Amino acid sequence: MTLPTTSRVRAPLPILFFAAFLALAGCATSSPGPVGPISTGNPRVDPVPGGETGDLSTEQIGEEGMGDIVEEVPTGPYTPPHMEGREIIRAGVLLPFSHPNERVRQQAEGMLAGIELALFDFGNENVVLLPKDTGGSQSQAVTAAEDLRENGADVVLGPLFGANVQQVREALTPPQETDFFGFSTQPAEAPNPIIAFSNDRSVASYGAWLASIAPEEEVDAIVEYAAQRGYDQFAFFGPQSSLGTRIEAAMQQAVFENGGFMLTTGFYPASSTNPNIEAEYFAQTIAQAVEQGARIAVLVPERGNRLRRIAPLLAYYGVDTRQVKMLGTGAWNDPNIWREPSLRGAWFPTAPSIDIADFEQRFTRMYGAKPSSLAAVAYDAAALVIALSADGELATEELINRDGFLGVNGLFRFRDDGTAERSLAIMEIDPDHVDGTGVKEILPVSTSFDATIG
Repeated sequence: MTLPTTSRVRAPLPILFFAAFLALAGCATSSPGPVGPISTGNPRVDPVPGGETGDLSTEQIGEEGMGDIVEEVPTGPYTPPHMEGREIIRAGVLLPFSHPNERVRQQAEGMLAGIELALFDFGNENVVLLPKDTGGSQSQAVTAAEDLRENGADVVLGPLFGANVQQVREALTPPQETDFFGFSTQPAEAPNPIIAFSNDRSVASYGAWLASIAPEEEVDAIVEYAAQRGYDQFAFFGPQSSLGTRIEAAMQQAVFENGGFMLTTGFYPASSTNPNIEAEYFAQTIAQAVEQGARIAVLVPERGNRLRRIAPLLAYYGVDTRQVKMLGTGAWNDPNIWREPSLRGAWFPTAPSIDIADFEQRFTRMYGAKPSSLAAVAYDAAALVIALSADGELATEELINRDGFLGVNGLFRFRDDGTAERSLAIMEIDPDHVDGTGVKEILPVSTSFDATIG
C-alpha cells in the first residue's frame, strides 16, 4: 500500500500545502462508519466502482474495509495492537452520527469520510482516529467528550454544533486532584485543543478553534473587494433571522473598516418568499442615491430558489443592477442561480474552485458518493493535525501559525481568540464567460498572509 508523503514542516512553520495531496493515493477505501478507532495499519478494501453519487447517507456508509475498527474502545489511552510501543497521536472525532435529522446525519458521515481520507492521503502511521457519536443532545456530546478524555485524545475534531463547543471543552478538561478539604492540590491543567466545525464565532476561544468558513469572513472579503474598486456606499437586504442579523452586523463593521458608508438596511420576514413591500421601500432608497451619483453595492445573503425570487424584486422596483453592484456570500456558489439575469455581473466570495473541484472528484472516486458540504472543511482540519503531528507531538501553540495553512478551502490561519482568518477568491457571475461555467474568477486566493494576524 503506497501512501503520499506527509507535508514537510520547517522551522518556523511554513504554509502547509494540503491541496497538493489531492492526487490519487494508492489506498482505495470504502466509506467509513461512525464508530471505532481508525488508523493506517492494515490494507483496505477497494470500493465497488460506479456507485451512486449524491449526498452521503447512513445507508450508503458502512464499516467494511475500514482497516482497524473495533466495536468497543477500552478504558484508558487507546493504542491499536499494531501501534504498541510507538509515540502516537490520538485524534478524537465528535460528530452527530445518530442525530434525529437525516441531513445532519449525512453531513456527519461525509465529514468523517473527509477526515479519514486525509489520514490515508497524508500517510501518518502514528495517528489514530477515535470517532464518537454526539447524537442529538448536549448530554450525549459531553459523554462522548469524557470518553475521549479517558481514551487519551491529544486533539479533538468537532463538535459540529456551536451549542456543544464549550460543554465539550469543559468535559475534556482533566479533573483536578483535591485534598481532604476539597481544595485543589495542583494547578488546573488545560484541555487538549479542539478544532470545531461550528461557524458561530461566539463559541470560539483559545484552545477551541473553529475550522468552518464563518459568514463574517465572507462579508469581510466581499466588502473589502468592493471598496477597493470604488464602491463607497453599501446596503443590506436580507432575512430577519439570527444569521441575517449576524451578517448585517458584520457588514456594518466591514464597511466602517474600509472607509465606506452604510446607506441602508432592509430586513424582511425570514419566512417570506416575496417581500414586495420591503423590496419596494428598499429599492426607492437605492434609486435615489444612484440618481445623486453614488456608487452602491448591495449585499443579499440568500441562496438557491429564495435568491432567484428575491433578487428580481429589487430590479423590478427600480434597482438598476447595471449601476448597482450586487454582492453575495459563499451560498451564491451555485450554478442554479448564475442564470438569473438580475445577478449578471454580481460578485461573491468562495473557496478556490479548482481545489474544491479536485477534492470532490477524488472523494467521489474513492467513496462512490459526492462529499457533504463540510467534508472539505473536515479534510483540511484533519490534514492540519496530521501534518503538525508528523514529529510525533502536537503542541497547541503550533496551531497559531502566522504564515497560515493552505488547504482545499484556501489559505487560513487561527487567531488567538479561536476564530479563523481566511483568504477567499472573488467570483463574478458572467453567463457569457468563455469556459461556459457561468462565472469567472476575478480575484484568486492569496498564497500568503500579512505578518499581523487580523
